[in-house]
Amino acid sequence: MIIKVNFWKTSTLILTILLGLSLITNVIFVLRGNSDEISDNTLIGSTGFSLIEPVSAKEIYPSFFCPCCGQPLDKNNICCGLAEERVSYIDYLVETKDSEEGIILAYVEKYGLNSFVDENKQEEIRSKLIATAPADRPIISLNPNSYDFGDVSQREGKVFTYFDLKNEGKNNLVIDRLETSCGCTFAAIVFRGEESPYFTMPGHGYENPEWEGVIIPSGEQAQLKIMYNPDVHKDFRGAAIREISVFSNDPIDFEKKVKVELNQVD
Repeated sequence: MIIKVNFWKTSTLILTILLGLSLITNVIFVLRGNSDEISDNTLIGSTGFSLIEPVSAKEIYPSFFCPCCGQPLDKNNICCGLAEERVSYIDYLVETKDSEEGIILAYVEKYGLNSFVDENKQEEIRSKLIATAPADRPIISLNPNSYDFGDVSQREGKVFTYFDLKNEGKNNLVIDRLETSCGCTFAAIVFRGEESPYFTMPGHGYENPEWEGVIIPSGEQAQLKIMYNPDVHKDFRGAAIREISVFSNDPIDFEKKVKVELNQVD
């Protein structure tokens, strides 16, 4: 019996198999690669086709600044624990997220829109959040935006002020974290006669992990209580500005900031 072989069909089949093996090999290489070490160029397989646009952690770091020194994040120049935490979180996001936008959105949800180095990028992301936010979202409102203590005497000690905090949205507002920009400034939430623990700059011993947060229903109001303690920096004299961040489930303003100003004197 004579078997006739179609040369063109056989050649096409072999070529298809080879192309498939090449693609599989390249995909395995990408999956095994270290995302922090992959270059920013699109990986090109031996077939000449673009397979994956890898996300480089090295490109993400400088998009955000360290809240301690205000400099762009740099894995090779960690200035403090806050910078180390943020760099590590970016590394984690690069390993778990599929796109640069997904990484950035997850980062700002944790650390706030104000953590961008580039204010234009901040506004770009904010516009995207506004476009996708549900109409019945919770909306955090803080009034006023700032307060001036005037002269604060180091001898006379602590001073206090309050900001009105309201839920102007249609769903429950959940506040689960407070931070300040310096260990001399403390913040708490007062709602329905109950006061939360004090919070201050991260890493200064006032994290209060047992605090479960506070739920503010639609239309209701609480207060943001601020305390400034001049004894934290006893030798400091002069003007100062301190920021207070309130983190909530508002899908746009998940970090809402106010500030206090003062002039520390004897």
